[in-house]
Amino acid sequence: MQAAKIGLPDREAQKFWNHFDSKGWKVGKTRMQRWKSALANWKLNWEEWGRSTEVSPNIQAVLHQKELDEVTNKMRSISGSYSVHQSWSEDDKARWFKLKARKNELKKLLGMQV
Repeated sequence: MQAAKIGLPDREAQKFWNHFDSKGWKVGKTRMQRWKSALANWKLNWEEWGRSTEVSPNIQAVLHQKELDEVTNKMRSISGSYSVHQSWSEDDKARWFKLKARKNELKKLLGMQV
């Protein structure tokens, strides 16, 4: 992939793709002519902006809380899909424990007791 060749991380390459795909591969009203040049420029801007995708602690806390709510809802969904006398499938059991681990990580990040 061209992004990897020029040293642009996958996440930034995906941002580039999403940005221009959402705009119909246009720059303003003009169809993009040289995507490799646009990608190289994206990399220069990324470097200039400090290679950072960090967000403030307050915003990070909001994002963690939102993810915690989503994880909790997914766990409830799995639990609620089985009756009291029914055994969980191995897949659901594995997903539930993975979600539980992530829930505990998020609680620690948010300063909650685990």
